[in-house]
Amino acid sequence: MTDRPYTVAVCRAGPCRGPAGGPDLMGRMAEVVRRSPHAVLVRTGCVLRAPRCRSGAAHDSGCYLWVQPCDTRRRPYGTVIAIGPVLTRQDAESVATWLAGGDLDADRLDPHLRAGALGGAR
Repeated sequence: MTDRPYTVAVCRAGPCRGPAGGPDLMGRMAEVVRRSPHAVLVRTGCVLRAPRCRSGAAHDSGCYLWVQPCDTRRRPYGTVIAIGPVLTRQDAESVATWLAGGDLDADRLDPHLRAGALGGAR
């Protein structure tokens, strides 16, 4: 558990509804957020606007999520951290462990899960 405030937004559109974006990811994120007194979980539609998302492809190409550090009044600060694709239960567990640790430094996240800053490439 961390006392550090953050918002985590999980895409629930198109490919993100597949197995990696299913109950394992949402359940695990909800569990971590419930244990963090200043965290909020948001289910959202696609913010990537990528062709894979618009096509409504049925294949599982992984789920994406975004973490926004904020203060206790919910005011965002810093850069949004884009995470994904989350392809496996182990990926979901890795993200959950990273969030629970409270140090929202993207460099502490498993390298294959670092999608970069929202709107930019890493």
